[in-house]
Amino acid sequence: MLGLIRFLALFATATWLSGCASTETTRLANNVVRIDVSAAPACGRTGAIKIANQMAAVETIQAGFDRYVIATMDEANNVRVVGYSGNTTGTYGYGSYNANSTAFPVYGGSHDAAMIVIMFNEGDPEGRNAIPAKQALGSEWQEMVAQGAPTTCT
Repeated sequence: MLGLIRFLALFATATWLSGCASTETTRLANNVVRIDVSAAPACGRTGAIKIANQMAAVETIQAGFDRYVIATMDEANNVRVVGYSGNTTGTYGYGSYNANSTAFPVYGGSHDAAMIVIMFNEGDPEGRNAIPAKQALGSEWQEMVAQGAPTTCT
């Protein structure tokens, strides 16, 4: 039974890593967006930030711009232990009781990141130090833009 519990705990962690991230984009001006990301506990702080950075590049290209600057960025760890899964086995015989208990923490909450992104066109003097969006996404940038918001932190 203990082996089954460990398997389920590992399966749940693998599931969290493969999916469980949501993003929301709010247009603040023609060339300014706010990006909010909420990622599963297994993604960690870096996973949420990685998704926010990808989304900044995707939003820049989708809005018709070429480069972007992250003006502000915040992150929060809202992950907590929300309970325990456990197993108790025991035997009773002749006035005595022997028991073994096993408990594994169950995590809930999310890692969150938020950023304000200012977007620029190529050649705009104000954006000369801005990050090129296509370069930030890499050689697969077209597929990433077509998919839109990333849903995994891997």
